[in-house]
Parts: sequence; structure tokens; C-alpha cells
Amino acid sequence: MHKLTYLITGTLLLSAFFGCTMPNQISLPDKITATPNTVDVSYNSKISRLPTKTATIFLEGEKIPITLRLYDQYSDFFTTYFPEKDFLAEGSSSGEGTGVRFIANFGGTKNENAYVHVAFLNNLTTLGQLRSFINGKRGLIASNKWRVVSKTQNVSHPWAKEKIVFSQGKDITGTLYLGQQNGKAFYIITHYPVEYGDGFSPRADLILRNLLF
Repeated sequence: MHKLTYLITGTLLLSAFFGCTMPNQISLPDKITATPNTVDVSYNSKISRLPTKTATIFLEGEKIPITLRLYDQYSDFFTTYFPEKDFLAEGSSSGEGTGVRFIANFGGTKNENAYVHVAFLNNLTTLGQLRSFINGKRGLIASNKWRVVSKTQNVSHPWAKEKIVFSQGKDITGTLYLGQQNGKAFYIITHYPVEYGDGFSPRADLILRNLLF
């Protein structure tokens, strides 16, 4: 797997931070149910959350119980739960921003091409700035050579303001969410090989459904 590099305002950052190629300039699923006692009733990341909880995913019509672990390393920005046996969490924070990648580790095999990436950039504070950063001629989509399949502002996640489905060649698919909560603008990427779809999507959705800001 080749190493991806990211350039933001002339500063080179580690690939673990962003998980995709950054532009040279910044211009300003399957059914899932959680066990009844694990429903989140607030979108405030400061609330107390248990270190683990359980959920159920449906794969090919079969119920599969799954253990979720709390991720709260950057609780000033967000917390969530993730399937601890299926993903590795790698976070980084610097003067440019804070980002976390949940990288697929199915069966103990890490695949850096399959991940959920949550990113807060310090100089993007409004949705307008975020949209320019994402959609500009040298923005996130163009820099990664993603092809936009669809866009919608009708998104089920309460924190998401826009959803962009993209593809990269014939083998990669994904979704880019533009979000805003508590005065912070951020983006979230799901990125994975097409062949991972049946197993990746329901597990990744658990991370998205459990996000608190």
C-alpha cells in the first residue's frame, strides 16, 4: 500500500491524520439495531458513556452481536463507539487540526484503504469554508480524483448537513459527510473497496450512529 501524503498550507502532515490526499490550498447500508439500553439521548460528547456496549448488525439476514468500545481520546471534539475487533483507531492532533481514522482490521488484517475518517481542521469554522475546501478546483474531492456519484442535503444523521457519495476507479467507493455541531465544522469519510461493502458498511455505520459532539 502506497503512503499517502497531505499538504495543508505548506505543512506536511502524517497520513494517519487525514487518511486522504489534501489539496495544496484551502479555499475559504445495511440494517443496524442497538440493544435497547444503549440508545443515546444527547449529542453532547461531554456526557458520561460506558467504556463498552453491545449492538446487533444484520448480515445476509442473520443477526450478529457485536461489541463496541468507546473512543474518547479527543472528547473535546467528539466521542463514539466502534467495533473493537474489526477496526483500529489511529488519531493525531496538531496546530492544523484533529483527525481520527478507524481502519478496517477484519480478521486481524489491516487494510488502510478501508476506513472511517473524522476530521476537524482549525481554519475551517463554517459550512461555507468547509464546502469550498471539499468542492474547490483543488479541493479534497479533486485532489483525491474522486468522482461524485450523488449529493444530497437530506441525511439521516442529525449532525450531517450534506452527504456526497463518490467512487475512485472501479474498486473504491465511499461517502463524504459535511457536518456542523457546537460551532465546529468537520467532515467524515467512509472509504473502502467495493468488495468490502457487505461487511464494512454496517460496521462503519455503527461509528456514525454513535457519534456525539
